[in-house]
Amino acid sequence: MPTPRPEGSRRAVLAAAGSLALGYLAACSDGRPAATTTPGTATPTPPSPPPVPTPSSTPVPTTTATQRAAKNPKGRPDHVVLVRADGETIVDAPVRPVGLDDRGILSPPGGVVGWYDEEGWPRPGYPGASILAGHVGTPSSGADVFRLLPRARRGDRVTVRYDSGDVVHFVVERSAGMPKTQTPEDDSIWDAGNPRPLLRLITCDPTTPLESGHYEGNWVLWADLA
Repeated sequence: MPTPRPEGSRRAVLAAAGSLALGYLAACSDGRPAATTTPGTATPTPPSPPPVPTPSSTPVPTTTATQRAAKNPKGRPDHVVLVRADGETIVDAPVRPVGLDDRGILSPPGGVVGWYDEEGWPRPGYPGASILAGHVGTPSSGADVFRLLPRARRGDRVTVRYDSGDVVHFVVERSAGMPKTQTPEDDSIWDAGNPRPLLRLITCDPTTPLESGHYEGNWVLWADLA
């Protein structure tokens, strides 16, 4: 049964999500936002991405205690790991809270995964679709945190660790590329009002052509609570 679209303030947040998705993902290739002449108060993104740690073959360790706490994780998300069904780790990166800049663009710094923490959007493991965004990099800028995200497939596992030590586990339901014009219109991505805890990972699609330094497509991963 389709989930009703959120009303009130959350509907407004979703309306803004369309522009943030299109704006952010248009600039997600190299970890730096597009140039703008509009002044703003947002924290500037570093001019170049920091070094990206090499993904390990071992996912974030978990314990029975933290697994029991996953329904109500405490603190803030600070790390994400994605492990394929064959055991290969394709994402292993720090998570940092990010919001929209003065242009309405969600653009995390290079070398980290940005958790969208604006009002109305959930933390991973809480009801609604939590958004994690990151860069893939380009041949000129080098690889970034989501460079291998298109290798994810249904059944792969995503673990989000909190700074409290709690962890939340998700299972990938879908992993696919889509045109950038379609991304902000897809309600299954921007589903902040869903009663179920969901996770969405978003980046550029490195299998699409580069245009003015940016990939033409997006890659999106949909995951449900394990």
